[in-house]
Amino acid sequence: MVKYLFLLATVFFFKFSNAQEKNNDFGLGLTYHYGFLSPHSQMVNEIIKNHIHITELSLFRKTNGEKQWQQYFNYPTIGLSAIFFNTGNPESLGNIYGIFPFVDFPLNNWKVQWHLRFGYGAGFVEKPFNKETNYKNLVIGSHVNALIYFNTHWNIPITEKIDFSAGVSLTHLSNGSLKRPNLGINMFTLNSGISYYFGAPVVKSIAEVEKRPRETSHLVLANFGIKEVDKIGGKKYMIYNTSYNLMRSITNKSSFGVGADFVYNSSLEPLVLRLQNEDNGKISNFRMGISGIYSLDMGSLSLLFQTGRYLYTTYEKDGNIYSRIGSRYRINKKVFVNLSLTTHFFVADYIEYGIGYRIH
Repeated sequence: MVKYLFLLATVFFFKFSNAQEKNNDFGLGLTYHYGFLSPHSQMVNEIIKNHIHITELSLFRKTNGEKQWQQYFNYPTIGLSAIFFNTGNPESLGNIYGIFPFVDFPLNNWKVQWHLRFGYGAGFVEKPFNKETNYKNLVIGSHVNALIYFNTHWNIPITEKIDFSAGVSLTHLSNGSLKRPNLGINMFTLNSGISYYFGAPVVKSIAEVEKRPRETSHLVLANFGIKEVDKIGGKKYMIYNTSYNLMRSITNKSSFGVGADFVYNSSLEPLVLRLQNEDNGKISNFRMGISGIYSLDMGSLSLLFQTGRYLYTTYEKDGNIYSRIGSRYRINKKVFVNLSLTTHFFVADYIEYGIGYRIH
């Protein structure tokens, strides 16, 4: 489900703004969410007791178009949210606390604006699995988890400084199999909120938008990850991935490409031995795949969505299809850092951290 929402977010057509406007550049927002935990597994059903209640406090700033990508995306808002989850199950899950930076994109130029807000950061689960004191929670095994947040909402102006909003959101938490169990938590909610704008008025830039050069790039990446697959609290295994990407910028906001992945996943050998009763040695740890890539480019930051097929793998349970959701941040014209989540059929497998280099 998270993958589909990421893909949906990338195909919206963002209409450029041609009007000069004055806005207060800072704002505070308070949003209330009401919804439910998604029962995507029978073990998740065991911890669902009541509806969830979420309170979100945001500090944000409107961009003014001084950077070209801000005009490409219709002057988005950037900010930081602190979020509190009452999960409805104080015994087995407890409360969840999170913090994340976000980008909020206007999707039209009407007086009542449709927005998409996306962010990711960290979430703290009060009561993860514990084999002695909390054995009923077989969903999440660590206090600290990655948090991914989507909110599509309508902004309705009340006064010059106050907006009302209403929308639908999805929040996902998981630790990328760093510590089992790791089924992940998905929360679907309806939300409403109020925002107050303050600070000095700013004038949006209406300079002519430059057309982004259509360039082809050759990229190489080196990533690593850590995964736990044995019994809960068992051994952790290292994962190494070397990739080549051929990317082509197509529009001011988007790039497409293809990739080749060479993976050494040291957790696969024991899985093949235990689940498939095959003793192939270290060769079981190797995987090779090819993929298609879409990149949503916002200045130095890019969000990437990748789906591929393994050309070689001996571990059958994951299937042959893999996906990645991630981000890259350019340090300079040549070097960038990478953070991504690898999944198999929408089930989180592991988180990758790495560095990349643009050859050309």
